[in-house]
Amino acid sequence: MEKKIFFITADNLGLTREQIDYPHLEILKFPVIIDGIGYRQSDEYNAKWLISKYENENIVAKSSTLVQKEIVDIVEKYHNDFDMMIHVLMSSGMSAASFKVAENVRKQFENVIPIINIDSRQAINGVGNVLLAIIDIMKANPILSPEEIDQKAQEVVESTFSYFVLPDLKYLYKGGRVGKAQSLMGSILHIIPVVGLIGTEKEGIIVPIGKGRTFKQVNSLIYDKITEKMNEKGVSKIKRIISIFGYGDKNADAFTDLKEKVQAIPCDDFIEGKPAIVDAVYCGPGAYGVSVYL
Repeated sequence: MEKKIFFITADNLGLTREQIDYPHLEILKFPVIIDGIGYRQSDEYNAKWLISKYENENIVAKSSTLVQKEIVDIVEKYHNDFDMMIHVLMSSGMSAASFKVAENVRKQFENVIPIINIDSRQAINGVGNVLLAIIDIMKANPILSPEEIDQKAQEVVESTFSYFVLPDLKYLYKGGRVGKAQSLMGSILHIIPVVGLIGTEKEGIIVPIGKGRTFKQVNSLIYDKITEKMNEKGVSKIKRIISIFGYGDKNADAFTDLKEKVQAIPCDDFIEGKPAIVDAVYCGPGAYGVSVYL
């Protein structure tokens, strides 16, 4: 029997609402705390605004976990009109608290409506890639059981790989995502680090991919890593690439170079993603990257 599905996700997915071709969807907003004051993504408070504060002020920013009541409110509002809800979350390895909150809500409503929480093992545009892939699956197969959805979602997760150029790792460190020694590595050695979120890695944590002295070097490294994954998976064409840029204006030429490299790879769908304030917290000025779904 065909199911009517409602999707939930959060705003650290590298996409705007307009870029998601599905009507039944709510996007939660992560709270961002800057010097003790809370902010949410808006026209005024966005990635560009936060990057400007990073560049011009001595601030510390962190994100907070998803608010359980906000998820509960969404479920209560829509559960009578749908057969199932699917919540696509950022990696539990990076935000265990948010995944726990989602699980609390699932259990609260387990006798009301089935809720499937998908651990994407990703952040930013990687979450967006997983979300779009699962939406595509549900559009094509609206009769899937919860068990079949879980299986298909796991296949999507393990076929999604994201690579980020982060010129300064101190923002990951200040946000609690990497250790101090790692954050100092780039600035001391004058190298450009590349980090990744690899769908086949069960821990779902940020892993070092490599480094280079120039942006052309790190862009070539990302290109090589993508083609290696294609060879490992035995695929000749990428299903979807989502790029991400816009954490300030720095490194626009470097991002263009990477975009041109990956667009030379056969691909069914290329999307230029959009940053949000929550991911700007950890990326910092001049960051960019791509996520590929094989």
